[in-house]
Amino acid sequence: MILIYLLKVSACTLMFFAAYQLLLARLTFFNLNRIYLLLMLVLSFGIPAVTIENHQEVTVASQEIPSKIAYSNDGVIEQDFEDEGSAANNSLNWDQLLMYGYSSILIVLVFRMLFVMVRIQIQLRKHAIDRSGTVILVDEKSTIKNCSFFNQIIIDSSLQHEEKNLVIKHESVHVEQLHIVDKLLVNLVAAILWFNPIIYFWRNAIGHNHEFLADRETSKVADKKVYAFLLLNLAMPEKKILINSFSKLPLKNRIMMMYKEPNAQLQKLAYIAIIPVLVICCMAFINRKEIIIEKKLTGNRASADAPAKPNVYAMNYLKSNIKVNPNAAFNEVEPTLVIDAGHGGKDGAIAALDGQKEKDLNLRAVKILKEEAEKRGIKVILTRNSDQFISLRDRLPKQEATAFISIHHNATLANAAVPFDGIEVYVSKLNSNIKTAEDLGAGILSNLKQLKGMEVRDSLKNANLLLLRESKIPAVLIELGNISDSKTLDYINQEKNIRRISNLILDGFVAFSKRGC
Repeated sequence: MILIYLLKVSACTLMFFAAYQLLLARLTFFNLNRIYLLLMLVLSFGIPAVTIENHQEVTVASQEIPSKIAYSNDGVIEQDFEDEGSAANNSLNWDQLLMYGYSSILIVLVFRMLFVMVRIQIQLRKHAIDRSGTVILVDEKSTIKNCSFFNQIIIDSSLQHEEKNLVIKHESVHVEQLHIVDKLLVNLVAAILWFNPIIYFWRNAIGHNHEFLADRETSKVADKKVYAFLLLNLAMPEKKILINSFSKLPLKNRIMMMYKEPNAQLQKLAYIAIIPVLVICCMAFINRKEIIIEKKLTGNRASADAPAKPNVYAMNYLKSNIKVNPNAAFNEVEPTLVIDAGHGGKDGAIAALDGQKEKDLNLRAVKILKEEAEKRGIKVILTRNSDQFISLRDRLPKQEATAFISIHHNATLANAAVPFDGIEVYVSKLNSNIKTAEDLGAGILSNLKQLKGMEVRDSLKNANLLLLRESKIPAVLIELGNISDSKTLDYINQEKNIRRISNLILDGFVAFSKRGC
């Protein structure tokens, strides 16, 4: 997200500017300070934009369940008819509101900068009384005088000849050293980072350094006392952010720097102290992306020296959440599966090519899944067993259970991307039990990949859905296929295929429950 990136940029500017103030601001190496201020400003934007990929090869046995989790948002995602839709929209609106607010202020500040530049040119045309090369003489009524703007040097015509020469000498340094480029850059950055107070101090530091450079060159050809007196005599508050004024308040630092003895060359070692600050910023704000490359073995065992995968059941999820009656004949946990048929009642969702509504297809599949589960002795709880509307929060399991599965079907919506035609398994990265949900989903997915006649996505997908996000037990959502595709619809309309899919789902659930218990 762009705002997160800008916050990282702001953090970099804070660290670099703090280092400047503590180590470099009082040194008389003005050219080096100029380089530092400009270079660190660019690096503040560059460091958070860098991503370092770390490739790690993991060897797994061929029968091991897949662990690749694809957090993508392609295809059609189920939207809640009531709760989920409003929650998702509210979240989206907040993100959009922040982005719109930031962008609006940025646009205003950029246009303000352009307006100031145009207004300066208008003022010069209005009050200019003489021009000689790059030097423009203006009348006493002009608010823009004794300054430089791009390659133009603006002088008050009422000044004495010697005073004019000193001002011209001073402003010529700004023009020759292209200080306007620094000003344009820092003012553009100030518009981008308008919320960051550090950038305004940074802009002032660049302006002060410009004046130190010009004062040093001017004092080489002029008496320092006469020059300092002229600075005090012509001092005025700075009003324009894009011009270099000859004498703007406050003047204390300028006069002190002008009389200060140059620092010894050995003190340039202070710039080496910036390296640790640069390293810290790189370590803190460079993005890192872990890429795990799975290398499967054809044998039954992985090599002994291969990195072991973490056991997601290290916390023994089921034992820590289900209480077993100590007086029972057997201390065994009965696997309980909560199954949800998506949509229902007034929430009909979408329609298939043959006119069937998704809510009815979901309920049909859930009832078949329940029948197959009961054949195995698995306790099943349905969130709905008829065509009725139930809000998402009411669908969330209210009792302890082993897992929660929500059944849906996909479809191609108007003006939308064509979804994946096959079966997909979703989890939510925002769920506090994401590791157990991933294990459940990966186990189900591993078994579904044995299915013939319909494609199965080879990795889990992430979805910010209320049922997945807020479930207190491991939860997955399964899309059983695209009902806008005739081939897929023909396949899932056959009961034997739904029973086959149901048993593969149950195989994954049983393996999950055994590992947990």
